[in-house]
Amino acid sequence: EIASCLVGSEMCIRDSAKKDALSKELCIITRDCLGKGENWVMTGFEGNASLCFLGSTKDIAYVEVKCYGYPTKPQMNLMTRKVCTLLENELGIPKKRIYVAYFPTEDWGWNDSNF
Repeated sequence: EIASCLVGSEMCIRDSAKKDALSKELCIITRDCLGKGENWVMTGFEGNASLCFLGSTKDIAYVEVKCYGYPTKPQMNLMTRKVCTLLENELGIPKKRIYVAYFPTEDWGWNDSNF
């Protein structure tokens, strides 16, 4: 079972209202795909990220999903599709320029102890 999840991303988003809206959508996606709602999800955005792929820094995003527990391949595939669709629709980043990496772990600390 996945008890908590961190969804972090590197892309330049300066509008705090847009960040808030994306955070809410990422929580919904995490709930739908991994079974954990906003009480167990932390989102973050790295400002001024400097990413380059295929010699271009234009329209690119890197998303990390850190999970306590191990999601299944179908769960990760579904989440990747939904995250890519969200970022393409909301930020105009082509899906082929969005990368999602998963980091499951059994070592996660919170509230003065480890799970």
